[in-house]
Amino acid sequence: MHLTVGKKLWLAFVGTITLCVLALYLLLHNSLKQGFLDYTSQQSVQRLEILRSALASIYREEGSFDALKADADRWLKLKDIIFAESDALFSGLPEVADADRSAHTVYREFVSSISLADVNRQVILGVVKPEQELTWVPVTDLNKIIGFISFEKPKVVTNTQDQNFIEHQFKVFSVISLLVLVIATLVATLFARRISRPLMTLAQKAHALASGDYSQKIPVTSRDEIGQVCNSFNQLSEALAANQQSRALWVADISHEMRTPLSVLKVQIEAMQDGIRPANAENLALLYDKALGLSKLIDDLFELSLSDVGALSYHKQTINLVPLLKTCIEHFQAKAQQAGLRLQDQLDHQHSIWISADRDRLQQLFSNLLENSFRYTHSPGAVSVALTTRATHVEITIDDSPPGIAPDQYEKVFERLYRVENSRSRQTGGAGLGLAICKNIVEAHQGTISANESALGGLQIRINLPLVK
Repeated sequence: MHLTVGKKLWLAFVGTITLCVLALYLLLHNSLKQGFLDYTSQQSVQRLEILRSALASIYREEGSFDALKADADRWLKLKDIIFAESDALFSGLPEVADADRSAHTVYREFVSSISLADVNRQVILGVVKPEQELTWVPVTDLNKIIGFISFEKPKVVTNTQDQNFIEHQFKVFSVISLLVLVIATLVATLFARRISRPLMTLAQKAHALASGDYSQKIPVTSRDEIGQVCNSFNQLSEALAANQQSRALWVADISHEMRTPLSVLKVQIEAMQDGIRPANAENLALLYDKALGLSKLIDDLFELSLSDVGALSYHKQTINLVPLLKTCIEHFQAKAQQAGLRLQDQLDHQHSIWISADRDRLQQLFSNLLENSFRYTHSPGAVSVALTTRATHVEITIDDSPPGIAPDQYEKVFERLYRVENSRSRQTGGAGLGLAICKNIVEAHQGTISANESALGGLQIRINLPLVK
């Protein structure tokens, strides 16, 4: 039989509580019975003090117990005189109940078990049965042990009133234990339901989530572990829904990016086939340029996919960042002049900055960032590259002149295929993958990359890379 979590919890709670209540009841039962027996038997044992004093007087007067040993009737009469008062409680009343008669018999057995022994605990007067568990009381005279009184403690409560009291207490314990068990069972039921309900809801919602329904949400009603699990489930549902939407937009954007150059190629080729446009070097160069753009897009998509799955290879070694960045700047000086821009080098070439990195990937990173600045910066303008050393990392900043972008788009520019709806749009070229690839390269080097407002009026890209310790 399949048991739910709620039933398992309920069975565990009720079983544990039942065992605890039963153990408590048995403990109280035995403790009360034994404690009351010790209390009532102590009343009878106290009369032994009188017998011990009488025996000490006989020994003092006669010098030994020999005369008492020779007269057994004297020993019996001595016990009868001392214990006659207690015996009268049973035998002196004309109407004696059966329970009292049984108690009287037990009491007489206690009196008859009393014996006198010498200092070696050898019996002088009385009868000792082999199965008896005896208690020994020393008889002293002038702080000297002259003998022992042995007896068997009563093992049952002899007085009817005492028996009634114990039975009443047992009944009270039984009722209290039953009430505790019932209340605890109700509390366990409520507690098990409180735990099982959100778990059952979580199981149902998780099944729907696995089926593709990402709109599932669980109300968070507590701050305990169950509430944390429900909150984590809601975050997972939101993340899956966002990923699904992002994936759909990603496919749509890729289709759009590839459709445009393909449409141009198709139209141009059809025009050449129909004789509308001649197949000369100029038109072929246009087709070649569109094919290169499409090839670049496919290469970027492939490289970004490899980076996402961690398959992009990195061969890190300790390198000096300053010469590497200087070389990249020198390679782009001619392109900056063609674009009508000034590429400013603000590096300290005498200073060495050592980091652990892949040289080729860093060249790709800086090349993508400079290409991005050249593509979107209006002419005449400027692009500036600077280095700043911090305690644990180096900060590289690339600033450009207007136009800039809105502050709410600083984080979004690193998303793949993101369109900036202003003058830095994709109308100037590019597929919006360059900064996404740059972000993956920086993160692979345990660094961070961010976009900010530039002091030159355009956009600033800030990169932080850890220094070699």
